[in-house]
Formats: sequence, structure tokens, C-alpha cells
Amino acid sequence: MAPTATTSAGSLSGVETEHGIAFRGVRYAVADRFALPQPVPAWDGTAAADTTGTAAPQVITSDAAIPDMAVGDVGEDCLRAEVWTPSTEGKRPVLVWVPGGRFQIGSAGLATYDGARLAAEGDVVVIGVNYRLGALGFLAADGVPSNLGLRDLIAALQWIRNEAAAFGGDGTNITLMGESAGAGAIAHLLASPAARGLFDGAIVASGAPGSTLDQSSAETVANTYLSACGVDRIAELQGRPVSELLAAQADADAELLATVGMMPFHPWVDGDLLPAGPLGAELAPVPLVIGTTADEMALFRDQIPALPEEFAVPWLASKASAFAADAEHSARAGLAACDGDLAEAIADTDLHVPASLLADRHAARSLPIWRYRFDWQAPDLGAAHATDLPFHFGTLDVAEWRATLGADGDQAQAADILSSAMRQAWATFCHTKAPACDPIGAWPIHEPDRRPAAILGSPVSIAADVGGPRFRAWTSPPEENT
Repeated sequence: MAPTATTSAGSLSGVETEHGIAFRGVRYAVADRFALPQPVPAWDGTAAADTTGTAAPQVITSDAAIPDMAVGDVGEDCLRAEVWTPSTEGKRPVLVWVPGGRFQIGSAGLATYDGARLAAEGDVVVIGVNYRLGALGFLAADGVPSNLGLRDLIAALQWIRNEAAAFGGDGTNITLMGESAGAGAIAHLLASPAARGLFDGAIVASGAPGSTLDQSSAETVANTYLSACGVDRIAELQGRPVSELLAAQADADAELLATVGMMPFHPWVDGDLLPAGPLGAELAPVPLVIGTTADEMALFRDQIPALPEEFAVPWLASKASAFAADAEHSARAGLAACDGDLAEAIADTDLHVPASLLADRHAARSLPIWRYRFDWQAPDLGAAHATDLPFHFGTLDVAEWRATLGADGDQAQAADILSSAMRQAWATFCHTKAPACDPIGAWPIHEPDRRPAAILGSPVSIAADVGGPRFRAWTSPPEENT
């Protein structure tokens, strides 16, 4: 007999897994196009929850540099959750996974994100959530509620608070975890007053907390998108096939690359849900873990133009303006600290430095925060962006991950040890709100003057002043670098 869970809207039938129980494709909210998410209507009988949920509308590609990134079914009925639990009995901490993908692609239902093993070993409930992406989730146009993608995630958290007990979870102990755009979304939830009280801790993996769009940039994106659609008003898009909306989104992407950047459909400062970006806001007073991979931009080297310094410095200065008073000086000093490697400099401006600044500002409020750096060296990629994904969940055997990461053969045991340590750290954080794992025990709390971090590599270790020299090059005033 299939396992069941009874929510306030109705009963669900799930599936048994090797490690426990899964409820797949569960609706946590419903929403019309460009409209606010609404509670799920009640239903009679028992609804099947045995199939991976619909992913948000997106352009599906199969040429990703890393395995298992191709999603299955897509559609606008995408406000779905994937739930893994050891048992529907009990009251376990809940770990909510927000997947990445430039705010334009991705799905919580990918096999890489299968939470069954993490749930069973850590005695937690793992819930992955999909939310609206691209123009459907982040268009700053008249007649569209702002930051719908973030509002979807808030609706998911409200649903989880209310319904966690049905899946053996504790709705008063929720930890957010995300990677890349998913981590960026979490950073913006930390900055949103509307999300306060809906989660109790967060793990931010390779997010970009400094890349919030201001209102002017968001309006530029909206105008460019509407022009690409050939319309003046959002109402004219209500009856259009979603394929046309995605095609216009791709056209707008290309046009906005030089001015807005690689992620034009992105959380933006709306003065309401998001009064300020994460680096300018007082973040939710919850324990945090934040980290990056050692070689973030190695995954994107072929997309980075070869620029002479006279062009690279202004570009980097535009990025550094989010965290440096003298952005041009910061760009020159930072590029020099990276030995002129533009990919490394971009990794600093977009990921490493903003993550460190967020840690410093959280620590300045006497709030607990821990840092890590993921160091596993994959052939040809090093510790590139997204190479950490299967380590979080213990899914190295999915697709071609082991071969891609060099985690097979005589390196298989070392990779498994690292993955086990990471799963242990995240589960411990869910239970105690302080990460710990073998063989290093409790992680050192972040101190801005010492900058300790857990090094998640082979072996797992602790190091001081992690990223410190380059961080200081980017953030110190001119007189301190002369």
C-alpha cells in the first residue's frame, strides 16, 4: 500500500524509496500568469504524488557542461514541491532546497537533487521547490506584482510551515539551502521583510548576493522584453503561447547582455517585497552558512571575452561599485591580485567578495555565520561552479557525475568521504543551527579579522584567512594598497 500524507487541502499518496518515502510534484500554491500565488484548492479523495513535478517554463537544452541539467516536463502549473522523508511520523527539521539556473532554467526534480539519502542519514525532511523563472517570475512591468519568483518561494515557505507535520517534519525548524541562483534567491529572502519568521537558518552556496537589479535596470529589462514581444502592455501577453514568451525572453537576453549582464531576469529592488539588496539590507537574524567553490568561473571561461586591461577595468569597476567606494581603484587592485586573470576577477566581484562581505556584516551584528570553500578538483574544471551539486545530496552515481568530477576509480572513496562530510554538516546545521562534520568537528565561526573557513576538499580541513588577500585587495581603500 502506498504511503500517504494528509495536508489541509487533502490526502496525498507517495512512493517508497530505498531510503524512505517520497511525495513528488506536490502543489504548494497555484497562480495564473503574472499573478500572485494562491493557496491550493481542496480536493476529495487521495491525489497521486508519485511523479516528478512540472518545472517552470524554460528553454530546454542538452549541452550543459555538467551532467543531469536537462529538466523534464515544463509548464505554468509549476509551483510544485518534491518531498523526501524518512517517515511521515515524527517531527524532524526541514531542509528546503532551492535549485539554481540563472533564474531562467532548472528544476527541483532533477535526479542530482534527490534528497532521499540526505533525509534518511540526517533524519531531516528534504523539500525541493520550483518557482517561476525568467520574465514570468521577475518582470518589472506595470500590472505585474513585483518579484513573483520570490513571492512563490514565500508561498512555499508558508505552505511548509503549515504542512510539514504531514510529512514528519517540524514547521518551526526550517533551513533554506540553495546553489547559484537558488542561493541568490535565498540571499534576497534574507533581505525581504515579507519572509521574516518563515525560516530559521540558511545555507547559501555559490550565490551572488551583490547582483540585485535596481529599479531603473529592472524597468530597462521590462521595456526591452515587451519590445521583443511586440507589445506595449502586459495584458497583451495573457493569451500568448508560452513558447512565444520564451523566444522573446531569449531575444531580450541577447540585447541586454552588454548593459544589464548575464542575468537580466533577476530579483530587483521594488521598495516593497525587497526594499534593498542583500548587501544593503539588514538581513534576517538567523544563523547562516555561506560558501563558494574555489574556481567558480572555470565553468564559464569560454564565455568570457579576452579583454585588454583598459576595457577590463571599467567592466570590473561596474561590478565593484556594489561594494567599493572607489570602484576603479578596486578593479585595478583586484585584477592585479588575480594576476590579470579576468575569469578569477569576475569570480571575485560576483561571488567571493560579496559572500565575504555578507559574512562580515552578519558577524558585525553578533549573529552566527560560518564560511566554507569547496575544493574538490575535477579534471579540466577544478572546483568550478556547480561541481559541488552531487556532493550535497550523495548523488555522485547519477548520470556522468563521477567521470566528470574525477570521482571514480581510485578517487571514488575520497569523493564519497567528502560527500558524507558535507551531508553531515548540513544535517547537523538543520538540527542545531551550527555546522559540524567528521573529521573536523564543529566548524569555526566566522570572524572578520581571522576569516576562518571549512575547506571542503580531500581532505576536509579548517584554514584561516581564506580568500583574505584578494578580499582585501578588492575592498581596502587606496591608501591601504599603496
